[in-house]
Amino acid sequence: MIVKGTTKSGIKFQLDSNIKNDARLVFLMVKSQNTDDPMVSGKALMDLLSLMFGSDDNVMTFMNEVADKHKGICSPKDMITELREIIDAIEGKNS
Repeated sequence: MIVKGTTKSGIKFQLDSNIKNDARLVFLMVKSQNTDDPMVSGKALMDLLSLMFGSDDNVMTFMNEVADKHKGICSPKDMITELREIIDAIEGKNS
């Protein structure tokens, strides 16, 4: 099932809800929160985005949208906030 929505800042998204059943999603979410090594957490975050959005072009589109909604900058903090809203929607937490 495709989940369509819009984040609080206005970013529109549509993703296959089956992603919530993919163990890689949980693995990468946990790994991206590694506070000991920012390189490990950064790579995990980029891998997570690729898993969710499917291609580098789609990831860049998402990051450009984040920048557009946040004064021209796609900061990791803003990107993670937007990503959490999308993941919550996919998991049905915003219904």
